[in-house]
Amino acid sequence: MAWVQELCPKSEFYGDAYDQFGLFGRDSKTVMAHCVHSDENEIRRMKENGVFIAHCPESNTNLSSGVAPIRQYLEEGMHVGLGSDVAAGSTENMFVAMRYAVQASKLRWRLKDEKLTQLTMPEVFYMATKGGGEFLGKVGSFEAGYEMDAVVLDDKRLIHPQEMNVEQRLERMIYLADEREVYAKYVAGEKVAD
Repeated sequence: MAWVQELCPKSEFYGDAYDQFGLFGRDSKTVMAHCVHSDENEIRRMKENGVFIAHCPESNTNLSSGVAPIRQYLEEGMHVGLGSDVAAGSTENMFVAMRYAVQASKLRWRLKDEKLTQLTMPEVFYMATKGGGEFLGKVGSFEAGYEMDAVVLDDKRLIHPQEMNVEQRLERMIYLADEREVYAKYVAGEKVAD
């Protein structure tokens, strides 16, 4: 961030350097990764310009760069998707990314800002599906008019003694599933893998 400030000394904040060259939303779709150190001016501009945020919690904790205020971004109606950032992460598994997102939000809530409550399972599932899919268009949801992309899961291996509802089963999948629970994958309605 300091280097970008040196390169663009007239920029008000990190994202403003991009904005000066038309690379910060508006007519140019933009994804900003991490957004750990965004100040109120940058957050306001990201929201005004429709900038998308890629939250990569495992990367942030591995690099000790901090934890983004994702609760704030969601409450302000900003576009937030979930990423794995394998450059500083350990896996492309989105279940793992969802777990890290919940855990990182708990750390931020407990250690930095108790006003920003921890993320919920439905919220991180949204970020991993429709939230990230918004950047690409009508993907990431089973709503009418959306492209049919799906991962079909089978949780029979994850035995549990009590009956669980769909949300509880999803939470169990997020915490315990791996490739063995993937039954099939579809992209644009076409089966691509078993």
